[in-house]
Amino acid sequence: MNLSFSLYRLQTIDTQRQKITQRIAQIEAELAADEAIQACLKVKEQAEKNLKQAQSELRDVAQQTAAKRMKLELNQNQLFGGKIRNPKDLQDLQSEADFLGKSIQELEDQQIEAMLELEAAQQALEEAEQTYKDCLSNRATQGSLLLGEKHRLENDLAGLNAQREALIKTLPTDVLAHYESLLKTKAGKAVAAIIEESCEACGMTISPADMQAARSPNILAHCKTCGRILYKA
Repeated sequence: MNLSFSLYRLQTIDTQRQKITQRIAQIEAELAADEAIQACLKVKEQAEKNLKQAQSELRDVAQQTAAKRMKLELNQNQLFGGKIRNPKDLQDLQSEADFLGKSIQELEDQQIEAMLELEAAQQALEEAEQTYKDCLSNRATQGSLLLGEKHRLENDLAGLNAQREALIKTLPTDVLAHYESLLKTKAGKAVAAIIEESCEACGMTISPADMQAARSPNILAHCKTCGRILYKA
């Protein structure tokens, strides 16, 4: 495997991803600048929060109900298992069973209410999403063009992400970590091609020895000026 070539491919993909991400952010900013769209978006975001809250509440009630049922099952096994014969202990178990049964009934009622609230939250989110889509659709032609561009960019980004995932699986962990570190410290450009004997990133002349090293499949050569990984086709 040619490490510098693989990293150069990865850099190309990441550069494209950065450009697409920036453009999507610009488009979203332009779309959000429309007051009507912004208002619809806020309603949709609140509906999403409400749905998550309803899901969390239903999950909590379901967990409490399951725990009470398990406790009641254990109680019933003790109550009717025949091992406990003391009348006082049996009375205590029966009292506990009555309490658990009542608690379970209350929790089941709460669960029904939570399910209804969840259904209402899902319906509200669907309506908010549709309203948001309608708001976008009703925007002027420029807005429609921006939205179409955003969808295309998102599809392109998904493809690039898949390519990136496949590529990084072929790289040694330490090499990938070194690349990621440079990516953060070198303004998003960790790998620079050697073009006409110069570093593509900083423009400094590359020595013949470093150019030869950059061609090696197993060695990572670095620009002595900017510190980026060098790639020579």
